[in-house]
Amino acid sequence: MTLKHPFYKTCLLALLIPFSAANAEIIIHGTRAVYPSDAREITLQVTNTGKKPALVQAWIDEGDAKATPDQSKAPFIITPPITRVEAEKGQYLRITSLPTANTLSKTQETLFWLNVLDIPPKPSTKNAGDAPDNFLQLAIRSRIKFFYRPSGIKEDVALAPEKIQWSSQGNNLLIKNPTPFHITITTISQEHLGKKVNILSEGIMLVPFSEQKIALKNSNIKDMTFTTINDYGGRVERTINQ
Repeated sequence: MTLKHPFYKTCLLALLIPFSAANAEIIIHGTRAVYPSDAREITLQVTNTGKKPALVQAWIDEGDAKATPDQSKAPFIITPPITRVEAEKGQYLRITSLPTANTLSKTQETLFWLNVLDIPPKPSTKNAGDAPDNFLQLAIRSRIKFFYRPSGIKEDVALAPEKIQWSSQGNNLLIKNPTPFHITITTISQEHLGKKVNILSEGIMLVPFSEQKIALKNSNIKDMTFTTINDYGGRVERTINQ
């Protein structure tokens, strides 16, 4: 059986026996990317921390994690879309918006997702004839948030978390985001049984002008704190202001 290398799809696993597995060795510099609407382009750096060259494919999707690059309708082009990154070397990816990006909201951010697929080389030996016919090959995908930010927004994104509105509703905490920005909250801490506990089972993202309810441990929301992630991937803790 012959299995072609389907690097152009989000095919992360090809099963053959026996196997050799690959670890994620392509690192994205940053946990999110921001594209200002008035920018001609932005760049994103990836680095191959491995000892062998890697093939990297990058694309942007509209939120469907299963979408393949050819199915994406995101109004952006990544150059190069597929590239070889030498061992222990880096590569810059250039991201440019298409004219259709002009149809995106001009009053709030639009969220996309940037994908980087790390495709390992085929196993090899000193003698070509010794290379296994059957093996397990893993292509590992990293996926980070990609924000399209209209230049017409005059508010300071760094101050957006301070504008979150908090209120208790019985056993729930109502969280309102009155800003045009996406706000990622990683922890919300509350006093419970004499100690601070995180009431989030996982992080949440407040989309612009939205609200969410979170279950409280108790009705006392005094001295609660929360942690958000800024544009640079840094975590910032604040006290909840009521």
